[in-house]
Amino acid sequence: MCNESKSELDKLFAEVRAYKATRNYGEMLKFIGRFRDIAPFNLMLVQIQKPGSRYIATAEDWRVRFNRRPKPGARPLVIMHPFGPVRFVYELSDTEGKDFPQKLLNPFKANADKKEISERQLEIFIRNNLYLNGFAVRPENYGTELAGRVQTLNIEGTYHGKRFRLPFAITINQNHDPVTRLATIYHELGHVYCGHLYNPNVKYLPKRYSLPSQIEEFEAESVCWLLCERHGIMNPSAEYLSSYLDENSEIPDISIDMVLKAVKAIENLRDNDIDAPRKELRLEKS
Repeated sequence: MCNESKSELDKLFAEVRAYKATRNYGEMLKFIGRFRDIAPFNLMLVQIQKPGSRYIATAEDWRVRFNRRPKPGARPLVIMHPFGPVRFVYELSDTEGKDFPQKLLNPFKANADKKEISERQLEIFIRNNLYLNGFAVRPENYGTELAGRVQTLNIEGTYHGKRFRLPFAITINQNHDPVTRLATIYHELGHVYCGHLYNPNVKYLPKRYSLPSQIEEFEAESVCWLLCERHGIMNPSAEYLSSYLDENSEIPDISIDMVLKAVKAIENLRDNDIDAPRKELRLEKS
């Protein structure tokens, strides 16, 4: 078994058992899923500083967007800032002013609010973002109950005459609708970016091989749940997680830090314009 040592974040959670309880873990997921424009790690920092937070914004955003302001003496919460050391935000309960729009506290409550994904959008994501990041995606005529799987693969791909390595293959059920196929891809990417698959040719992924299957599945389902929720699409992981959280008092011994990092890595893969194979996968010098 090849496992990386625990991160400081996971050590903190282990020491205080902050999110070991299933109820707390579920509330954390819902909070992180609510804010698509804020990095998952920053949202975790908010939950550590002020458990039970429901909505956060900077003092300026509260004033401009919501006609609210921090209460006198309100304590700001610290998050990381891309172009500076830190940024200060305030939680809803620490502000006052105009009534807050309640729909923002649960923006994707009804299935009718979920986004649709077209065949064209999915095709572009697979052909560009996934392929150039080393994933061969293969449709299969599976039965209804089988969504897909991921496995290691060591073949070559080409892009504009340049050779590069394809270390992984994701198989998806061609009979499912585009949203379900995308969610399947998110789940399988969760396995990859949480380090569950062994591939000696890939150096940039975490190495957490041979974990108990319950831990691997719970991490991948958590990654899928967050990506679907933050993207506003139907969430097939909701049934699995809800059932587990209802039936168990504690979550498995997962790495919450790894789940959040995987979500961020997959969001970067999904949202960035990609016009060349990932540099670590290239077989020829540019």
